Amino acid sequence: MALISLAAVALTAAACGSSGGGTNASSTPAAGTTTGSAVAAAAAIAPYVGHPSTFPATEKLAKRPAPGSKFVFLQCAAPVCAIFANLLPAPTKALGVDLGIVNSGSSATTAQAAAATALTQNPAAVLIGASSPQLYGDYLHKLGSAGSVVVGGGTVGGEPYGVQQAIGGAASTNRAGQLMADWVTVNKGPKANVVFFGTPELTFSTSMQEGFAKAIAACSGCKASYQQLSVTTFGTTAPNQVISYLQSHPETNTVVFASMEGATGLAAALKNAHLSPTTLGFAPTPSNLQDIRDGGLTAGLALDFPVQIWMQVNAAARLIAHQTTPQSNLEVDMQFLTRNDVTATDVQRGWTGYPDVAQRFAALWG
Repeated sequence: MALISLAAVALTAAACGSSGGGTNASSTPAAGTTTGSAVAAAAAIAPYVGHPSTFPATEKLAKRPAPGSKFVFLQCAAPVCAIFANLLPAPTKALGVDLGIVNSGSSATTAQAAAATALTQNPAAVLIGASSPQLYGDYLHKLGSAGSVVVGGGTVGGEPYGVQQAIGGAASTNRAGQLMADWVTVNKGPKANVVFFGTPELTFSTSMQEGFAKAIAACSGCKASYQQLSVTTFGTTAPNQVISYLQSHPETNTVVFASMEGATGLAAALKNAHLSPTTLGFAPTPSNLQDIRDGGLTAGLALDFPVQIWMQVNAAARLIAHQTTPQSNLEVDMQFLTRNDVTATDVQRGWTGYPDVAQRFAALWG
């Protein structure tokens, strides 16, 4: 029976080869890749192809924070943190709390100064992004001791530094790494020769790389190497670093990014260098989505930024109400997006699998 199933997959598989730009994601293994690992990889990515994964929030909030409660967002220097800052007014207004935004920069000095400022505002909740919580020194603990709840977004390893809960933490980002490896297995097959670019300043990068390495190792014939791109190079020198690597490693046919922000400007650089690897990255920004829609980048494992921000606010509200939150309600929906999946609205506003996120949380918040 298993041989019949594999034969059926082989007959219906879409050949993907090693082309770049406009390659479409598929949940069917590429021709010639019908090994057990390829079939398992196809099954793994199927819930994320053609539609978003399940909406993560299911439990109702027992009690809203007191009117006039303040939520403070410590905005890191990464461009994605600016996106989060722009998304935060909607959920905080819906919850009935006040919002303050304090720039925390990219250094320990600026991060601790920002947290010290937040401490003077006596917030009910403090929200941080995926930058290292270690940058804040003991200020997150001080905020917790003063009665604030501290919730991370994409934060991994934050507990020792005072992060009480995280949306899209280690388990979620490790899974994202595995999913991207599975996508490569399905779409490139045993010819895949991948370079994975992590970002050391983002705490989820390590767990994502671990997940990717584990899953790609199950791909018979696939090869992988690992490099790092600093967040300080995003939008500036990162494309040149990628091009330099590809030129010195011409056998590499696939580039994967722990943060697709690292691919900002890469489409033009690839065109100028006459290179056409398959490209894939986690959490594409509107700029990345434009490049995918134009065919300059291949695909992204999109993270639902609006849902993540609503989830982060929801987690803070639940902590204030002394409610536990199951792990399934700390996830964020994702979807593989290729050229045919990206709409003009996605490019303008960023992708979301659930445009009705406000209505969904209105029902949960009462």
